[in-house]
Amino acid sequence: MSTKFKLALFTALALCLSTAQALTVEELAAQFESYKKQQDVKFEQLSSENAQLKQQNAQLQQSFNNTQSQVSNNTTAVEVISENYEGVQKASEWFNNTTIGGYGELHYQNRSIEGNKDHKNHKEEVDFHRFVLFFGHEFTDNLRFFSELELEHSIAGDGKDGEIELEQAYLEYDFNQNASAKAGLFLMPVGIMNETHEPDTFYGVERNEVEKNIIPTTWWEAGIGGNYRFDNGLSFDAILSSGLDIDNSGKKAFSIRSGRGKVSKQKANDPIIAVRGKYTGILGLELAATVLHQTDLGQSDKPSVGSGTLYQAHVIYSHGIGPGTFTGKALYSRWKIDVDSKLHQAAESQYGWYIEPGYRFPTSMGDMGVYSRFQKLDYYSGSEKNYDIWEAGANWWVHENVVLKANYIHKEDTLNSNSDESGFDLGIGYQF
Repeated sequence: MSTKFKLALFTALALCLSTAQALTVEELAAQFESYKKQQDVKFEQLSSENAQLKQQNAQLQQSFNNTQSQVSNNTTAVEVISENYEGVQKASEWFNNTTIGGYGELHYQNRSIEGNKDHKNHKEEVDFHRFVLFFGHEFTDNLRFFSELELEHSIAGDGKDGEIELEQAYLEYDFNQNASAKAGLFLMPVGIMNETHEPDTFYGVERNEVEKNIIPTTWWEAGIGGNYRFDNGLSFDAILSSGLDIDNSGKKAFSIRSGRGKVSKQKANDPIIAVRGKYTGILGLELAATVLHQTDLGQSDKPSVGSGTLYQAHVIYSHGIGPGTFTGKALYSRWKIDVDSKLHQAAESQYGWYIEPGYRFPTSMGDMGVYSRFQKLDYYSGSEKNYDIWEAGANWWVHENVVLKANYIHKEDTLNSNSDESGFDLGIGYQF
């Protein structure tokens, strides 16, 4: 091979190599540029995604904060609701364990005081005689409270006819199903009406005068008492309480009714001891008797007043006859009083009794009832009082606990015929 040929071949190879090398660099540059653009696009995408992630993260953080706040608020709300529920539950328990009731009666009287022939005096009067509210509360199944607040004659105050009186306020505790005890201010366990005197439970506009003046209804004292009930219907009550304080002079001398202190800063030198037995073991029958004794009816500061003992017994019998029910009542009560005064010897024995038959029957407008009553009274209030009282009338129960009443009454003064009284009464009564 000649030298020229070798030189030409070398030159050609060199040119080829040079050209090949130049194309590779351009391709690489183009590829790099393309790669760079791809990376820029990816970077922008990643930046956008990162921004979105940051935004989502911020939203999630805000949502978390809101949720945490809501959870906190809900927790507080739950606590408040729980506290309110406990308060409502306590209020509900208090309401369910508390009782409210009462009764009232409005009376109209049209009476004449008679002489031998002509009417000397006439009384025509309307009176909202009583407005009473009951409040009771059961602390446990065994322990409870009872109270009775009364307004008499509509308005009370200086120069007014009415009085505001607390007739009952006592606690009662059950030892078991048969035995119980009470302490506080309570009605004495004597007679028919002293403990049960709501207007829808008896006949007549006014309460009977035997229990009013002899027992004397309504009579309450402060003290302690116990009750035991046998399964055969026999029960016993025993009471130790404050006592009467009877005057020994004046217009109310030796008046049992006027001796009630009503537990208003009442003297308590000489208490009362009372025992009652009651039997209700036969359907429709009630038999009861009370003996009550006070060592000194004048509370130890009136020399002419001594001890006093009350004997009382009654029977109530109800029996279905035809469409209605016949009820017969009879009551006897007598005070034996130690009186050391020649002027008031008639006060030593004060007594009264009554008998009352009645018949109650249903009608389309509510129950109707008719009755009659005879009362015999011999009591003392500054002087001897002696009456024979005839009475008859009707009750109309427009509702089980709402009653309209009417009666005619003749009251004969056996010591003074010029004091005979007669007339009629109308009344409305309710209990709730």
